Amino acid sequence: MILLSKNYVKVLWLKFEINNKNNKDIMLKGVIESLLFITNRPLTKKELANLVEEKVEDVEKALEELVAEYAKNDKGIKMVQNGKEFQMVTDPANSKVVQKFLEAEVNKELTPASLETLSIIAYRAPISREELEQIRGINCAIILRHLLIKGLIAEETQDDGKQVYDISLDFLRQLGINKISELPDYEQLNKNIPLAVLAERETKKEETPAEDMMSAIEKTITEAE
Repeated sequence: MILLSKNYVKVLWLKFEINNKNNKDIMLKGVIESLLFITNRPLTKKELANLVEEKVEDVEKALEELVAEYAKNDKGIKMVQNGKEFQMVTDPANSKVVQKFLEAEVNKELTPASLETLSIIAYRAPISREELEQIRGINCAIILRHLLIKGLIAEETQDDGKQVYDISLDFLRQLGINKISELPDYEQLNKNIPLAVLAERETKKEETPAEDMMSAIEKTITEAE
């Protein structure tokens, strides 16, 4: 039988606490990194702290370490700070290649998923990402990012801090209309059908109002061409 002294036990416990804290710090950095990667807007330290349910000072330390890590010359992604906000961006040194790619992306035809999302935004705006995902049943972050890049939608912050999406003026011009209410069956599809009903029909794969919206948008795009 091995007898452990109190001092030895204290040393072991201290090592355990240090390792546990290090693991927690690494996990916190990973979660923050994921959030900054997936979002299409800057996030504040307070927002991140609320999302990860950690102290602001712990989040601040993790952000400082991430900014330092991404500042290395071999990173194609950088993390920038603008006042209290943080965001992941591409390395300015790669701007020509990135711009060329984005121009090609903008000129591509919309996928059915993008067109459906755009149609729902057109008829239900202002609408939040959460409401969109409730209707479509899938994560819409990437699609929203693509639509923002294409300049087809705009992101706004309401007075209560809620992030919502609306179609852009450029998209209206592409459709050849002066205001959104000129879309086919706008009055019928705009507010008459509750979001819960839209989501339920989408889940059941029935003929959905979202499909009606998409058909109307496709028709308007064709006529504009």
